[in-house]
Amino acid sequence: MKTHFAILAGFILLLPSLAPAAANPAGLWEGTLKTPDSDMVLAFNLHLDGDRWTAEIDVPAQGISGLPLEKVKVDGSAISFSIAAPGDPQFAGKLAEDGKTISGNFTQGGGSLPLDFKWKSEPRAVTKGPANSGEVQVLEGIWEGAMDINGTPLHLRLNFTKNADGSIAGTLDSPDQKVTGLRIDSISRAGDSVKLEVKTIGGSYQGTLNKEASTLTGTWTQMGNGLPLTLQRKKS
Repeated sequence: MKTHFAILAGFILLLPSLAPAAANPAGLWEGTLKTPDSDMVLAFNLHLDGDRWTAEIDVPAQGISGLPLEKVKVDGSAISFSIAAPGDPQFAGKLAEDGKTISGNFTQGGGSLPLDFKWKSEPRAVTKGPANSGEVQVLEGIWEGAMDINGTPLHLRLNFTKNADGSIAGTLDSPDQKVTGLRIDSISRAGDSVKLEVKTIGGSYQGTLNKEASTLTGTWTQMGNGLPLTLQRKKS
């Protein structure tokens, strides 16, 4: 009997793999970043895309909604991501055992602030692919232009590609801000008038296409403010 007890005791000591599994981090999370100037509400939507974790972030105060995050990583209870923006903003935190909070730090430009997120709901559905309206295939290619921001040019690049079904998909880059791949949510054309919407940053563009389909002349609007923007098709 003593021998059997010793074997059983040894077996119990070899059971660390039966520890409770980590909580599922998928969901819509919300937190408040307390800066010296103001409090900024942030929300990020964490979910699986196939077998890969992906996420989007909302910054209501800046009119940002559904901005795709980069370097999204979930390693056990450790969760981290980065934002394509000046200063290389990043977040790294740890999921609580009850799966209700993620506590960590937000860093940008060498500074660091504590940031805690609370679970709000199941992950928000993400729509893939822009909505097309009208004959927008003529936009296929790369378009570039710049806006005058108080004497400083802010360059924008629009990338339009054709899908297998003939529809057009588009992304927006802001090289000066080191931002790439913002999804253009809707692309419409009625005659020479072209309209684009980039919901992640609350932006839209309304322009007129010239006869050669080489120039778009119009206005970029964001958070109620409009600025002239002329886009030129980049030659192959």
